[in-house]
Amino acid sequence: MWGDIAIAFMIAFMTSFMMTPQTIKLARKVGAVDTPQDERRINKITMPRLGGLAVIAGFIISIAYLLIVMTIEGNINLLQDNYHTKLLGFAARWFDYLLCVLF
Repeated sequence: MWGDIAIAFMIAFMTSFMMTPQTIKLARKVGAVDTPQDERRINKITMPRLGGLAVIAGFIISIAYLLIVMTIEGNINLLQDNYHTKLLGFAARWFDYLLCVLF
């Protein structure tokens, strides 16, 4: 299990490391940059503002890896009935109720 966690950490690091230049290009393309316009700004050059996308992508990919590996090893059973309520807890249960009311 600790080996899987170490691998998930490395996957998250590599994903974030590899996606950061792409998110910088995307931020410049869509105009999500912070340009210093007055003296109260700390940055002196234009800074991209989408760096969080790379971090979130690394987190999601590493969590997906852990869920898949732990399901294969038999540590958790994602196919069990109502496992989503155990995984997400209170929010998933109320989301199910909301879907039943709306539809």
